[in-house]
Amino acid sequence: MDQTSAPLTNPLIPGRFTRVLLELRWGDMDAYGHVNNVTQLRLLEEARVRAFGSPTASRDAANIEVPGAGTVILGEGLPDILGRASADTDLLVLSHRIEYRAPVPYREGPVAIDCVVSGVSPVSMTVGYVIAEPDGSIAYTVAETEVVFVDSRTGRARRIRDDERAEIAAHVTDPVTLRHV
Repeated sequence: MDQTSAPLTNPLIPGRFTRVLLELRWGDMDAYGHVNNVTQLRLLEEARVRAFGSPTASRDAANIEVPGAGTVILGEGLPDILGRASADTDLLVLSHRIEYRAPVPYREGPVAIDCVVSGVSPVSMTVGYVIAEPDGSIAYTVAETEVVFVDSRTGRARRIRDDERAEIAAHVTDPVTLRHV
């Protein structure tokens, strides 16, 4: 069975998830020969946008397909949850929780970033991630990001509309397993 037809599993994510495969770049490597911790946050951001969409798609190139960009999305194919936020909404990161469990070695070939929506509140949603080998043999990093819906005119958090909440809630699954809660 090839990777695209095999069921996705990750021992750190008990429920359904979306897997984003991202190629590493030479500049992602640090002096120790592995992917820098700050770069890992950038990989999480890229996976979040690829998995759930970008609310600024009309203002940037986040959702433009680039041939050979090295992004493959596997799994349920969650709807464009964040991409359909209204044109007057910004999505801002409120917080990150991240645990580096093993160094990510630089090499050719992608890393897998498994993404879940693990919570929704009146003004935010929580996204969980695991950076791992595509075959699941090693989990390098486990993280969560809380994303706040912000009115772009006022700069203040806004309540998630009922239709947005319903769509997000339909995809909420168990959170990733963080060691230090």
